[in-house]
Amino acid sequence: MRYVAIFLGSFAVQLALGGVGEAADPRATQLTYEPWTKTCLTEASCFVAAAARGQCVPSGGTLSVSPQSSKRAIVSANVGTRTMLEGTISLRIDQDEPIQIAKPHCYTLGCGGTLEADGEMIERLKHAQTIAVEAKNLTGQTISLAFPLTHFAETFDGPGSPPKTSGQGSKDAQQHTESVKQLPQCED
Repeated sequence: MRYVAIFLGSFAVQLALGGVGEAADPRATQLTYEPWTKTCLTEASCFVAAAARGQCVPSGGTLSVSPQSSKRAIVSANVGTRTMLEGTISLRIDQDEPIQIAKPHCYTLGCGGTLEADGEMIERLKHAQTIAVEAKNLTGQTISLAFPLTHFAETFDGPGSPPKTSGQGSKDAQQHTESVKQLPQCED
């Protein structure tokens, strides 16, 4: 059940983004970073996420952290691309060694993957300045996102949004999808 909540949370973040960055189109690299927010799907299932949006689709990406217990969380990273990835998705907290997300999965407008984080990694995120997400697609383009960790700790430890009724969540997702449809397509 917990993994279903994580999947739904990751999917909700993807809907909010409308896809996630082709580097060939400069509009895809002109990113706006949204602040960290904590969303609760149920009273016991919340996730903290941030998004980077470009001026065309697909562009940007998402990063989410879903606490499983006080010492364990699932970290999900998604990047926008129409092409499969070459290798892994890499996460780097400040200047630390990169952490690899092996076997990312791809879908129409992006690729993503998850990894299990221990309490030490969560504490590191709470005290760091940035977390960078990097991937390379099969056309050789590097997708790089640098999420500021400002207010991550307060958001992670703070209250989340109240769980939405199933009708309200669907309505919000539909509104986001409609706003994303108005964005132009990124050029390859």
